[in-house]
Amino acid sequence: MFYDTIVAAGIEAGKKIRVLHSLSQGPDHPINLFHPEGHYLKGLVLYVEDENTSDNGI
Repeated sequence: MFYDTIVAAGIEAGKKIRVLHSLSQGPDHPINLFHPEGHYLKGLVLYVEDENTSDNGI
């Protein structure tokens, strides 16, 4: 749901967004497979392209 929210926001804003890194809780907060709601500490490092940015390396 978190990732989907980021995707929807990028589409709505008309921006190209790249995920550079996914963040999660550390090993001292393990995620129980039978309790996925425990995966609440998360984040994304994103790159949002500016309208003036091109992919040609210039």
